[in-house]
Amino acid sequence: MKKLQKFKWGGTHQFFLHPFLSSFTPELKGKTILDVGCGKGINGYLIRVTRDLEGATLVGIDLNSEFLEFCSEHKIYDSLVKHKLPKLPFPDKSVDFLLCTEVIEHLTKKEGIILLKEIDRVCKERAIVSTPNIFFKAELNEDADVHRSLWTVDDFEKFDYRVRGLGFRTALLPKDPLFRLKQAMYYLATPFSFLIPEVGGILLCIKDY
Repeated sequence: MKKLQKFKWGGTHQFFLHPFLSSFTPELKGKTILDVGCGKGINGYLIRVTRDLEGATLVGIDLNSEFLEFCSEHKIYDSLVKHKLPKLPFPDKSVDFLLCTEVIEHLTKKEGIILLKEIDRVCKERAIVSTPNIFFKAELNEDADVHRSLWTVDDFEKFDYRVRGLGFRTALLPKDPLFRLKQAMYYLATPFSFLIPEVGGILLCIKDY
């Protein structure tokens, strides 16, 4: 009998974020798709079950061996790469569609700039980067979850991303006693922050090449 493994959290905000990621996800048939900082593969899984991936290659990259083993066990990606950011071990313009959600804030600002330049180097059609619009200590207090930088609308616009906001500018953590109220306010505030991203809780940044 297989021993049950202790649950390990593998990402934040994804359930709220995915409908918006989906709306900016292009046709993927025959494309190479890269999920940077894939974690336990929620983006990859949702892409796999909601998109036509005929002829496509879905690649996940992460440094966490447990996450990569999870993704491998559940056959979420066609290929998995263990690698430390900010460098991306892929040839120039070899990726059609790139996702990097809730990752860049875990790097220093200097490393994050290198990552954005690497995304420019490897991506040839569309990249989507998301990050919290507020600096807060991660809930799990694990080194990999520590936020090391805060990114602004101006930061992404300098790299020619168009930026949308989601929710409102507050930490949304499940153990917060006001979590349900804040979650409701996230939905109510999104029509405003989508147009005025500076007030949003999440920045959703899209770049076409």
